[in-house]
Amino acid sequence: MHSRRQVGERAAQVVDRVIFDMGVDRFVQGTFRLDRHCRPHFSSACVAPGRDGVAVALAHLAECAALTAAAGRDPDPRALRAHTDAVVAGLLREFEARSPRFRALPALPALTIAE
Repeated sequence: MHSRRQVGERAAQVVDRVIFDMGVDRFVQGTFRLDRHCRPHFSSACVAPGRDGVAVALAHLAECAALTAAAGRDPDPRALRAHTDAVVAGLLREFEARSPRFRALPALPALTIAE
């Protein structure tokens, strides 16, 4: 990954896919890991961080508790989207707090000039 924005976009794709495939309850029981190349990965099991990565147990994120509560009330897709966006923001907050490699990434990808 070349920027924090790209990590966030990829994390959002993974969150959406996992929730679609497994549901909110199984998602919240899993772990998100950021590897040494700053690539986000989901595991349905509790995963320890690698040598150069970090791991975030989703059950410990307040945003996941709100997502679970909202999913239990069967909200409309826009409301659920707001909660999944909050989960991604929470993940990025945790990645920033725990990973020097993530903090070293620029906020936005570098612009390239076409010749």
